[in-house]
Amino acid sequence: MLKGIIGRSQTLLQKIQLPKLKWPVKAAVNNNLATIYAGTWLFYDIKQSRHHQLQISPQLAISIDSHPLAGTVTALTPHQLLFLDQYGYELQITAAYERPFEIYDEADHRTYLIQQNNKPR
Repeated sequence: MLKGIIGRSQTLLQKIQLPKLKWPVKAAVNNNLATIYAGTWLFYDIKQSRHHQLQISPQLAISIDSHPLAGTVTALTPHQLLFLDQYGYELQITAAYERPFEIYDEADHRTYLIQQNNKPR
C-alpha cells in the first residue's frame, strides 16, 4: 500500500512543471569587463627614470613596451584584473569608475599609477 502511494505521488510530481528561472550569463559579463581594461596605458618608473606603455587587448593579452607577456588572466572583476606571468608573479591592475588607474607588479613589489594614452593610433 505504501509503495502505491509513493508511486502515485512521484507520477503526480512529474506532471507538475515548475517555471524555469533565467539567470544572467556570466560569459557576457566577462566580455563587458574586458572593455574596462582594454587600451593603451602609460606609467612612469621612477627607479629607472623611464616611461612605459602597457597595452591590453580586448582578449586581455598584455604587453609592456610592445613586448608580449606570457601568462594567464586568473581573475577579472570590475575592480581588478589579475595576471599571473610565466614566472609565477602577479600583475594586479586596479580599476575604479570603469577605468584602470593603478598597476602593482609583484616581481618588483612596486605600484605605478597609470593613465590612458590619448595619442591617435
